[in-house]
Amino acid sequence: MPFLDDPDDDAGFVPPLPQDDRLWRHPSEMAGPNPISSRAKRRYSSRTGFFAVVAIGLIATTTGIAAFGILGSSNRAPQETEFAVGPAAEALPETALSSVAPAIVQIKVDRASSSFVVTGLIIRSDGHVVTASDPLEGARSLTVTTADGRAFNATIVGTDPADDLAVIDIEGSGLPTPSFGDINSVARGDMVFVIGRTPSDNRSWVASAIFQSVGVRLDTTDGSTLHDMIGSALDVQPPTDSAVLCTKAGEVIGLLTSRAAGATQSAALAAVPSTLALPSATNSFAHSVAWTRHVVDDIIETGSVHHGWLGVMTTDAPEGGAAIESVTRNGPADRAGLIAGDRITSLSEANLATSSALVVALRDHAANDTVTIGYVRNGVAAKTFAKLIDRS
Repeated sequence: MPFLDDPDDDAGFVPPLPQDDRLWRHPSEMAGPNPISSRAKRRYSSRTGFFAVVAIGLIATTTGIAAFGILGSSNRAPQETEFAVGPAAEALPETALSSVAPAIVQIKVDRASSSFVVTGLIIRSDGHVVTASDPLEGARSLTVTTADGRAFNATIVGTDPADDLAVIDIEGSGLPTPSFGDINSVARGDMVFVIGRTPSDNRSWVASAIFQSVGVRLDTTDGSTLHDMIGSALDVQPPTDSAVLCTKAGEVIGLLTSRAAGATQSAALAAVPSTLALPSATNSFAHSVAWTRHVVDDIIETGSVHHGWLGVMTTDAPEGGAAIESVTRNGPADRAGLIAGDRITSLSEANLATSSALVVALRDHAANDTVTIGYVRNGVAAKTFAKLIDRS
């Protein structure tokens, strides 16, 4: 599908548990002859109940995906709870889980006629939390509950609707933050983990997944396009949106988008002109933590996201590159002499294989940057220069 080069921007608390009680249990401690406990059963919404059934079914089918509950915290005594342990549950080391789980929070979103829960990640120790932006639309109030059971009112700092990312803020300090990893250190076929929060009782929810690819372009059913996404095979979708993707070492490498769940289009790799089919029912898609942190920094500093904008509508060219379908009048591309029918092949000496690659390349540039554009017109290669403008 054609798309633009820039796709479109004091509370009370519940006391924590005593220090001698841990906030979680590693699955190796819970495994036994009766992996499903009937005591202290959780009350699920219809959606959460569905995932519980799927998770329990994993034990019998041995799909290689692990889903298990981690004990939450509140002002009541800890108690045994339902959980399911899959064949790969023990693959996430205790040290990894204990380092990342405290930074993952539950966010209750209250709207005029409904309320629901999503997951968030404490991105800064001063109380800034990143989550998906779509679930926050129309929110009248937000309540963040941390892993140790404290509840805070939250305010929206800013959103990036094009990427389904948002930053909210709670009145806190010294809050736990995770370690961040490099997506380039993960190879296709590696085991990674998705961690979120359960909607009813704020437990950590964990599932193993298989890392598939980077540079995925995801066309969603609402007409939006997400670029440079991480694709992972995940048989059990998280019970709440905006879960966190991390490595076996407990380093966060991505944030799952809430938008991908409804995607029916295929996802094209930015690195090659071909298309990779990734059915949404068995795959998850995440923004890289590097891009997520870039968006977060921009929102915190300015209240919105700012992109260097070229002013073209492009589509994938069969020969490779980004074929220009239209040029915004008096925009940077127009002033640089580009016209419909030109095929952009490089940006500042970086070769471009697809339209999505052009979008990703422009992310590295800000307004007022001058970029060198390689293009082909009527079979003849040429270069021009464009001064980008701000597109917030």
